[in-house]
Amino acid sequence: MGGEKHLPSAKKLRDIFVAEIRKLEIEYRAADRYTPEKAELWAEALRDERENRELVRDLIYDEAERAPDEDRSAFLKIATASTLPLSKATAQYLEARAPDNPYGNKPLTKMSSNEVQTAVNHLCAFMGKTPDTLFLDDITPELATAFHHEYLPSQISKKTGRNLTPATAQKLMTMLRMLWRWALARHKVKLDGNPFNTPVDDLPRLKKTDGPKRDPFKPEETQLILEAAPQGERMGDLFRIGLVTGARVTEIVKVTVEATKEDGSLFLIAGGKTDNAKRVVPVPKVAQPIIKRLRADAVAQGQDRLFHAFALNASTGTAKSASKAFTTLRRKVLGRESDERLAFHSLRHTWKTLSRRAGLSIDDAHDLGGWAGVKRTSDPYDHGLNVEELASAQEKVAALLAAEAYLRGF
Repeated sequence: MGGEKHLPSAKKLRDIFVAEIRKLEIEYRAADRYTPEKAELWAEALRDERENRELVRDLIYDEAERAPDEDRSAFLKIATASTLPLSKATAQYLEARAPDNPYGNKPLTKMSSNEVQTAVNHLCAFMGKTPDTLFLDDITPELATAFHHEYLPSQISKKTGRNLTPATAQKLMTMLRMLWRWALARHKVKLDGNPFNTPVDDLPRLKKTDGPKRDPFKPEETQLILEAAPQGERMGDLFRIGLVTGARVTEIVKVTVEATKEDGSLFLIAGGKTDNAKRVVPVPKVAQPIIKRLRADAVAQGQDRLFHAFALNASTGTAKSASKAFTTLRRKVLGRESDERLAFHSLRHTWKTLSRRAGLSIDDAHDLGGWAGVKRTSDPYDHGLNVEELASAQEKVAALLAAEAYLRGF
């Protein structure tokens, strides 16, 4: 109180300060009282209370009358809702599809979970509402159709800088359709049907011709990159392993010490894009010293992953840092004109092409590369090649890579 020593003056100042504190306390409680979370508690009480529902509804309207003008409409909308707000429905759905969920539901990957959230964000922007104020039963089939065919195609992708493609729009619609399907099955929304079961667009689509086309690498292109990124450099090691195994960049970056043989002869991939992604990957002899060295370095540094020099994206679990680093290297070596043809993923195209020319069957190539195989009636009884046979098949591909000068400068 400013060091006031005169007792009556000090008491007067104290009373003023206490009054200010009480005023702030009242304002804080009032603000907290009408949040979407508090309104949702009223909504739960209304849905659960069957015998005295009208009494609860009257209490809600009384409470809304006390709310500040700017909060009243949203509070009343949430508190009297007969279905869940999208924020709560999304959280419950993702919990039901989480890894190791207790419901026996097929879990979503991190990428799919992010796509659900992206779809929800787009839907909220389309409706001009927040996830707390948009409810499941607000969406009609007419709105879903307009969202699909008018709103989504007009949006610009942050990744490509272009309008969302029809395939991306369809993927987002699928994510929302599954969310509403889950809600309908569990009686969390009162609708006659799923609004995202929109009719298939029967208009013919223009074939995509202006997008990037992924080609296999040419031998002279791999030679230039191998020269620019020698063994011992993080990108040099990563490129070499991708070249001789055809593994995806994120699969390689995620390889752990525990999932690697000490002699560098193989590593395990725990899972990924397809059911077939979980597999044993034999490392051809030409690349085994790289894996052996990376494993020893990781152990010495107390690191879990062989390619710990590349960070994993926290939200998606993907190796975006590795992809960006390779893009920088490729543009430096091969020029920006290679953007339209080549990416790290092109190494899979290269490996797959060489595997067929090396005489591998399509099934063996799928086992080694982790592609989803063609379904056959014999599949339940066919457990594929053993490790020795897989290693022999991998060496055939490496031998052809060497014979055609892909490994010159390896």
